[in-house]
Amino acid sequence: MKALLVDDEQHVRHAIQLLGLWDDLGIDVLLEAADGNEAIEAITVHQPEIILSDMRMPGKDGMALLEWISAHAPHSKVIVISGYDDFELVRHAIRHGGMDYLLKPVEADELNASLVKAVKAWEDEHTVRTESTKQSIVVNRMRPHYQDRLLTELAIGRGSTSSHMQRLQEELHLPCSIPLCCVAVASLSHLDADCLAKYRSQPDLLVFSVLNICAEMLSTPAEGVTFRQLNQPDEIVLLHWGSQPSLVHILESINDGLEQTIQRRLHFGISTCENYPAGISAAYLDASSKLWRRNTIYTQQHIHSTLESSIRSKGKRLTAFEEPMRIAAMSCRASSVSDTVTEWLEPLTKLDVINAEQLHQWMQELEWMLSRWLDDAEDPISPEEDNTEDQFPPFAELPFDHQGLLSFPILRSLLEQRLLAAGKALTAQHHADPDPMREIARYMEAHYQEDLSLQQMAARFYLSREYISRKFKQQFGLNWSEYLGKLRINSAKLLLQNPSLRVAKVSEMVGFQDEKYFSKVFKKMEGFTPAEYRKTKL
Repeated sequence: MKALLVDDEQHVRHAIQLLGLWDDLGIDVLLEAADGNEAIEAITVHQPEIILSDMRMPGKDGMALLEWISAHAPHSKVIVISGYDDFELVRHAIRHGGMDYLLKPVEADELNASLVKAVKAWEDEHTVRTESTKQSIVVNRMRPHYQDRLLTELAIGRGSTSSHMQRLQEELHLPCSIPLCCVAVASLSHLDADCLAKYRSQPDLLVFSVLNICAEMLSTPAEGVTFRQLNQPDEIVLLHWGSQPSLVHILESINDGLEQTIQRRLHFGISTCENYPAGISAAYLDASSKLWRRNTIYTQQHIHSTLESSIRSKGKRLTAFEEPMRIAAMSCRASSVSDTVTEWLEPLTKLDVINAEQLHQWMQELEWMLSRWLDDAEDPISPEEDNTEDQFPPFAELPFDHQGLLSFPILRSLLEQRLLAAGKALTAQHHADPDPMREIARYMEAHYQEDLSLQQMAARFYLSREYISRKFKQQFGLNWSEYLGKLRINSAKLLLQNPSLRVAKVSEMVGFQDEKYFSKVFKKMEGFTPAEYRKTKL
């Protein structure tokens, strides 16, 4: 902590230095200034917490200095030490933030009592400022997520109640009357691997870029809103308060912007809702179906307003080839794996229609097979341990080219690489242990606001649920759900110190779907209800 002594007489400054119990008060730097101008320079450079100033000085006097401090360094605590017992000087000092007015010659006890009071006042206010800053950071970080959650609930059919719509109105300032609404759905998983690889270490940057361009094209909440569908983190959803042709025009502008920004265009499924807000859920599902049922072989258009053929491909399910693929993988021979993949893939190359939904199912079947093989091994291991950078793709890995169409060479390469990596992992005698429980804990700390589940963790980290449950408890002393609850409650405790945030909003911002359940968990962990806890902090 720093203190500044301002007096035109050096012997007075020296006397104050001798009288003050600076070390006991935690003040380790003493600065000096002979007048108000020197004091302003010292305050600007060093920002002292405590300032002791004379009132009558040549040049800029104490009265002018106190006015400057009040405007430019309001957090500093000022003690006036003056030889003039003048009511106007005292009143001026108090009016501009002076804590005490001491008369010269000052006594040691009197000086130190004032210093103790000033230091305590600064520390108390600093604590409040620090907590307020933390609250602001958390709120600013949570607010977009909170808005996305409100809109997600609306899209999936759990947010059309009057109370929910009121919260949406408060947060987003939506139009009071919306006679017509159109919905557009895009999935970042429909981007090609080269594009996604650029954002592998920062997937949220890709989401932000897309959302930012969508928001620019919608311009204001009076035209529509865009959000990330939190139950499907790869999905971007737009709600447009207008006709389908005007939405198509907006989406074309969005794709023009994306072409310049990420050098790609997104595929969108669109639908019309004529009964807002009750019909939003059905329109969202319809738009999503149009996106995922699009033909990925020949279709060149990027905006899909009709439901394409529902005929499923006649190719065999990937799981029908599980045993041949497992044996080929165990051989660790690229030629054997390639032959097996070719046998499964060849019939698909003759089809006219393969939709995105079918591709996604095949990739899910692949993950399920690999997960089963590894769970059956003596120790759970990662099928990609030799390439940790590619181990956890942020979005679903689908075999699309730059146009968002199916690429058979990419599909072949993806299958062969994954099978060879799994075979290598399965046959390895030893494997490095990167402390997967610590990795899971770090992921939870970054994503606790989301709807996390043990099944999601198992799929993401290529481990079985049972293994995670057992090892997590051994390593941290808490089971997985207890650890997640602790993260959420600790964040909630900070947010509850902001009186402008309702308990229901805090509950949603930290990942609880139900306020009553949030209160129950909070009281179990802290011994207070959220409302009772808030009273102790305000």
